[in-house]
This record gives sequence, structure tokens and C-alpha cells, in this order.
Amino acid sequence: MEQEKRTLIHGGTIITMNQNRDVLYNQDILVVGKRIAAIGDLRMYYNQVDEFLNAKGKHVIPGLIQTHLHLTQTLQRNLVADKTLEQWLDVTMRLEIAHDSESNYWSSMLGISELLLNGTTAIYDMETTYHTDSCFWAMAQTGIRGFAGKAMIDMEQPSVDVPAAMIQPTDVAFGESVALFNRWDGYDDGRIRYCFAPRYAPTCTRRLLELTADFSKRYGAHVHTHSAETEEEEHIIIDRTGMREVEYYDSIGLINPRTVLAHCVHLNDREIEIMAERGCHVSHCPSANLYLASGIAPIPKMMETGVNVSIGPDGSDNNNLSNLHEMRLAAYIQKGLHQNPVIPPSAEQVFEMSTLGGARALGLEEDIGSIEVGKKADIAILDLREPHTWPNEPQVNSKENIYTRIVYSATASNVVMTMVDGRVLMKDRQLLTMNLDEVLNKSNESIIRILNRTGLNL
Repeated sequence: MEQEKRTLIHGGTIITMNQNRDVLYNQDILVVGKRIAAIGDLRMYYNQVDEFLNAKGKHVIPGLIQTHLHLTQTLQRNLVADKTLEQWLDVTMRLEIAHDSESNYWSSMLGISELLLNGTTAIYDMETTYHTDSCFWAMAQTGIRGFAGKAMIDMEQPSVDVPAAMIQPTDVAFGESVALFNRWDGYDDGRIRYCFAPRYAPTCTRRLLELTADFSKRYGAHVHTHSAETEEEEHIIIDRTGMREVEYYDSIGLINPRTVLAHCVHLNDREIEIMAERGCHVSHCPSANLYLASGIAPIPKMMETGVNVSIGPDGSDNNNLSNLHEMRLAAYIQKGLHQNPVIPPSAEQVFEMSTLGGARALGLEEDIGSIEVGKKADIAILDLREPHTWPNEPQVNSKENIYTRIVYSATASNVVMTMVDGRVLMKDRQLLTMNLDEVLNKSNESIIRILNRTGLNL
């Protein structure tokens, strides 16, 4: 039997996110195979490992987790600005439907390259109507951990010009999703999973949502959808069903621990209570909500009520996939909105949203989200010895201040190593599982092809 690879991360400041929130100084991590085998002073192993990563003077954190994004939209960045969600979708959906399998692959590769360079190790992704396999192939090749799902649409939306080719018969949309689930869920020892992704309630019939809820209940499948992103979205569902969107999802059986709802900007107190009672998760997307002028999610109320909140960048309505950027914004906007400097979330709380909060949303809190013996080795290393993250004296590295230093000062450029399942995917800002020049060139070729196909003059 082949011996498992042994990797030692040496001498770092380790932000564990364990139950005690321990911060360990000048300590080592031994990784054996895919899991963390030991933490502490491990000098006895220095000459017994296959790979030695020097983290002296650096900060070792759990890999960051992003719970709502659209890799299929990465190529569309910076093309559609100054629009409401509905106006933005009119253009974005035309670009999405113009994808071919190759362009969707390179869109995914481009997004994943950025994610690995910013310390993201796990994602929850919603694709478009077609070519979902190409996203899974990109995830398989690059080594990132993640869930992805085909966006299911089976009806028109009153306020958005949904391309006819994106609207499929209910049984076709759902049947293609089941086939993808059977093909990809559990791939590579569970590193890659499938999530059912009804795009959002205005574009889905009740029957499609019921099929999704029933399959999820019977087989434990995960669900990923949007909710309450805009007031207009809420009004469509109220007019159609007499219920608010979360209440409607709940009447179908979709509000449960297997579901992640993105955005949740326009919720009332009862909807928040329902989500807390059922154990449903929220993906907070502050940049996207500001970019599309959708509003600001009531995150303090959700936290107070007991809803698990995680962080997501969304898609080309953000133009950036940095979890560090989203963390900072998530903390800042509530302070400004409420004119209260101590209102949640604090720096430590948004860091938890991006680690353990994301792990809970993915149902993987026993495996990822913290640095503990026995957990999967999904780890990132930050080098904060840069002008924008300096000074570096003991006070700023104290347990009390370490989170503010990371959340309020660090950027993606500070990330110098990203590891998933004990495998180093990025080291010293170099991607090890893809050719970045090829990704950049093929991405440019692909978006030109898409724009020519649509005839859009953007």
C-alpha cells in the first residue's frame, strides 16, 4: 500500500477557529494524506516529511469558503454596470445562453484561478442552463473543493426578458439535474458534490420546486437558490402565491439545513424566525447587493435570531471573487447603516462566516472550517509583512486583534499558499494545477466569441 504524503507547515501563527478560538504562535501542523494529523511543536518530524512549508512569520488560517457564486459569469465581468438586478439580468442571461462548453470551462477556470489566489478552498456554485459538466471538469482538474449545480428555469419572469432557450420543460430541467447529480455527486472521495439549483422562485414553477424538495429529502441532496434579493422579486411571489418568498419556500419544504439561500435582503422578522427554526443557511453577498442597488441584508437580526450566515461574492454583479474583500464590506456596511460601531458582525464574526459559517452551510463542519486534528487539510497561509498590513508588533497579533488585522487590512495579494485535501494548489502566488497564461488567453478568446454570438454592443 502506497504511503500517504506527509507535509509539515512550520512555525506559523495559527488561527485555528476551534471551539476555544485558540491562536497558536510559532507552531507546526503535520498533514498526513488529506487530513491534519498533529498540531504543536513537531520538530521530531522535520526530517520525516515529504514537503516542508516554512510559515515562520506568516499566518495560517482555515481555507476560506464562499457559499454563493456563478463561475459561469466570470467572463462577463465589468460589462454590465449601473443597473438594477432585473435590468442586469436582461443582459446577463443573454450572455449566459451564448456560452458553449469550451467558454464555460474557461469561465470556470478563470474564476477558480482567482479563488485559489485569494485563499478560497471551497465553493457553492450555481451554473447556467447548459454546459454544467464543463464547470465540474474545471473543478476536478484544479483541485478546489466545491458544490455546483445546473440553474433550473421552467417559466418566464414578468420583469425580465428570459431567453426562450433557458426555459425548459419542468421534467427536462429536473431530469438533467438528476443526471448531473448521479454523475458528479461524491466525485474524488467527496471533494466534488452536486447541489440542486432552482434559479429563483420567480422563474420556477411550484412543481419544479416540489420535485427539488422531495429529492433533497429522500437523498440528502443540497439545494442552492436565491431569495428576497430585491423588493420586486418579493412582490412577484406575493402576487403569485399570497406568501412572501421564504414562506413560500417553506410551504414547499425547502427551508431546511440542506438549503442555502443567497442574498435574503428583504426579509421580515417572521421569515428570519422560520429560517432559524428550520436550520436554513444564508449566503450574504454585500458587494453584489450594493452593485445592483438591491439593499442591505439584515445580518444583525439574523445573527441575533440564530440563522447561520456565510459569505458569497455572487457573480459578475461583483467583478471580484475575493472573500477577504467581502468580509471587510460585510462588517463595514452594518456599522454605517446603523451608525453603531459595535453592531454585529465584528471582524471575528465575519471571519467565522467565511470559515465555519461556510462549512456549516455546506454541511461539512465536521471536516473543514477550522484547523483541528482529524479535519481535512484545507488551509491557506497569509504573509502580512507588507506595508498595507503593517505594523507587525505583538499587539496586532494578539488573539483580540488578529481578526481585525486580517479582515480590515489583508487583501488577496497577502495569500501565499492554498491547500485542499492536503494538496498544495497555489504556492508563492504560483498556481500549480493550471497554466495561468493559457487561462487568461483562452478566457479572452471565449468572451469575444460570446459577444459576437449575442451581437450585444457593450
